[in-house]
Parts: sequence; structure tokens; C-alpha cells
Amino acid sequence: MIRSLYGGLLLAILATALGCQRQPSFHFAPVEGTVTKSGKPLAGVIVVFWGDADAGTTGPCSSGPTDAAGHYRLHTEQGDDGAVVGRHRVCIVDSAILLGRMRGRNSDRNRPPKELAASASAKVPPRYGRINETPLWVEVRPGEQVIDLDVK
Repeated sequence: MIRSLYGGLLLAILATALGCQRQPSFHFAPVEGTVTKSGKPLAGVIVVFWGDADAGTTGPCSSGPTDAAGHYRLHTEQGDDGAVVGRHRVCIVDSAILLGRMRGRNSDRNRPPKELAASASAKVPPRYGRINETPLWVEVRPGEQVIDLDVK
């Protein structure tokens, strides 16, 4: 009986250890595009795709800065290229404001904040940095894609 108890305990520990090492599997798709405002490229902003959990999209967020031509390419913090396939809320913030707010802050990286940057920016209206107010929603589909974004 004790041998059976030890055997069962050993199997339970082994199953738990194997289960803990398995990472969730997310399907990523390469995403790039151009951010514009009034028809002109918007440089110096950061684009962030947050999976919409209400629509069943879970996984890490993806982000990328725009270059001088307003072009961005998404990556996760873990180094995965692209974004999780599914519906996303998209935030766009002035990189200077975002970096200023992030200095000295430790935040839960797995939960989207209510807003990325509350300060007004000449480049981007504040609502684009608020996860619950952003007017931008996109669907990431399997395969490479270009998703252009327009700030109004």
C-alpha cells in the first residue's frame, strides 16, 4: 500500500512538472504597415496591438516603433515576430511621452494598462493611447499582412 502511495505521488509530481514546462501555443502572423495622420507618415510613435480577450484573442501584446516614413513592424517582448492571430485593440502613442511615463514604473506586463500615455501629444490625440477608448480595432489573420493605420 505504501509503495502504491509513493508511486501515485511520484506520477502526480511528474505530471505536474511536465505540465508546468509546457508553454501556451499562440499562432503569430507577421504584421507591418504605415501610420499616417492627415495623409502624412507619422514618425516617432509606438504602435501596440492588444489581444481582445472579449473576442477570444489571448496572448502577448505586440508593438513596434515607426520610422521616419511612418513604417512599423510588430514584435512581442519575447522576440516573436508579428502579432497573435485574432482581434486586437490598437494603441498609438508618442514615443517620447510613453518613455517618460515608463521611467521608474514597474507594471504587470501581461495585463494591458487602461492607458499608455495620458498626456496630450501634438502627434497623437490622447484617446489613441487609452485601451478602452482607442478607435482602432483590427483583425490579424494568418499569414503575412500589411495593416495601415490612420490617426484622425
